[in-house]
Amino acid sequence: MAENTFNGTQMDFPNDGIHFMLAEIIKFRKQLTVRQEFSSQSGWDNALNAYMVEELEKLADTLENITYYPSDTPKEVLELSAADTTRSLSDDYDLRALSYDNIVMPTGRPRRVVWDLTGNDEDIPQMTPDVCPNDTARSFITGLDETFVELTRLDSRHQPNMVTKYESVMMRNKLGTLYTICQRKGGEQNKSDIPVGTLPSQESTTFSDSGGSVQ
Repeated sequence: MAENTFNGTQMDFPNDGIHFMLAEIIKFRKQLTVRQEFSSQSGWDNALNAYMVEELEKLADTLENITYYPSDTPKEVLELSAADTTRSLSDDYDLRALSYDNIVMPTGRPRRVVWDLTGNDEDIPQMTPDVCPNDTARSFITGLDETFVELTRLDSRHQPNMVTKYESVMMRNKLGTLYTICQRKGGEQNKSDIPVGTLPSQESTTFSDSGGSVQ
């Protein structure tokens, strides 16, 4: 039996940024595992490939925003701004980061990874060849799983909300590998020619009239 692709996941840690990104990965994965196109040996079309690239870009954007990148505003100025009754949340919005990089935050409480990763959840199945016959699609989804696992294993999982720049580069390389699959193997132009569409293992699903000739 193949090893579960979520093996090694750290299940309890406080980092809100990592938990947020895990949720995005699972949402993306759920949409991929129901695609009938991945039962085809040849590949998948341009529309699905564009969707996959778009979702990878969203993950990359989240990764950028949880990467440590403090502003140049001194703590004293931030404290003065906090008492300014004329300010709105849009004034405080920082395009560079979602994390709390400028001040020491309270100690975070561990949060549990909430999904059933055993393969028993119908929405989060393990990607075996039976479930996903397309080898490239299976590699893509298991690559997503690897990204999920590695995010939970980062040293920054103990931080309140951010990951270090070095860790961010590591995770971006993981996403880059998945992006390369879409560019080199995804879409109509990269489909393989499949002379035999029905394999011997699929013959059992074909119609067979074994009851003799019709009188």
